[in-house]
Amino acid sequence: MAERKRGCMRIIRIILPVFQALLLTGCIGASGMKAPTIGITDMGGRNVTVPMQINKVLCSNPIGTVNVYALAPEKLAGWNFLPAGVNTQYIGQEYLGLPALGVWMGAGATPNREEVAIAAPDVILCFWSPGQAGVDMADSIHEQTGIPVILMDYSITATPEVYRLLGEYMGVQERAEQLAGYFGRILERLEAAARAVPENERKSIFISQGTRGLQTDPVGSLHVQDALDLLALTNVVDLPGTEGSGMGMPSVSPEQLLVWQPDAILVSEYNMGNNTISNLYGEILSGRSWAHLDAVINGAVYRIPQSPFSWFGKPPSAMRLLGSMWLMDTLYPESAGFDMIREIKEFYALFYRIELTEEQIDAILTGG
Repeated sequence: MAERKRGCMRIIRIILPVFQALLLTGCIGASGMKAPTIGITDMGGRNVTVPMQINKVLCSNPIGTVNVYALAPEKLAGWNFLPAGVNTQYIGQEYLGLPALGVWMGAGATPNREEVAIAAPDVILCFWSPGQAGVDMADSIHEQTGIPVILMDYSITATPEVYRLLGEYMGVQERAEQLAGYFGRILERLEAAARAVPENERKSIFISQGTRGLQTDPVGSLHVQDALDLLALTNVVDLPGTEGSGMGMPSVSPEQLLVWQPDAILVSEYNMGNNTISNLYGEILSGRSWAHLDAVINGAVYRIPQSPFSWFGKPPSAMRLLGSMWLMDTLYPESAGFDMIREIKEFYALFYRIELTEEQIDAILTGG
């Protein structure tokens, strides 16, 4: 009997890697059968063959994961990073157990091929710019995994089209139209609100992040540039060699900030772990190196809300729509025209199926 069991284990050790390889190359689906396929053209102009029925997706980075979670969380094969801390109270309990599979961008855990095979996504969604850089990234991920990769435009103004396309691909058209229609209507309101601000009254901003608050996203950063353009806001950090570089996070000095004198400081206290607690906002308000900035003197230091995902920048997901409303209301309270309590409740109810209480809204806005 013992010899027979050892023989079975040897067979399993031989067969399992072969089965994983077949999953990775798309020769079989999670059901063990070859799935019917269809050809599509993605937002980068790439011709991609995908299963006609997409039941499970993996996103190459948190931009897509956040967007898909709002659309069809039951379709997610996994997170890039596990939701952490207070953010978990806004995530459905049934999804907190999904595996963290890493990212194909920037810093973070590069996905493990075997773990991806076990998760068995039908496709990988690559959210990036639809130009050559995005095409190259999507092609590279496909070469690494053998799984069909669909390139999606991450930009805030493309989001309605993104949701409609995802609705078609994933068979959730009605839900997708709800999100796309709402998103388009709010974009129009934001554009109108930005146009209404006289040019001589438009604000400049500095985005503060990192342990000392001196790391930032410069002009051209994929995290914020398209949203700042939408709102007609100026980023004071225009550094040679960083425009269009993508990830951002260069460091600046207190002396540079004194020269630039931004009208407002936006504090990003995002974290990806349960044990990391940041009070960068408080440190800026009380720190001597910040005290001579006009924004600090004028009380124009604002903490970017982070739950369940950042409202503005990291990642640059659909949450930026709500973040853009919040920012316009914060910087131009007399003219923006947003009732933020009502807007927050509506957004969370639609995108996350959560009916927020006043106490929860206060906690989200204050970082509590």
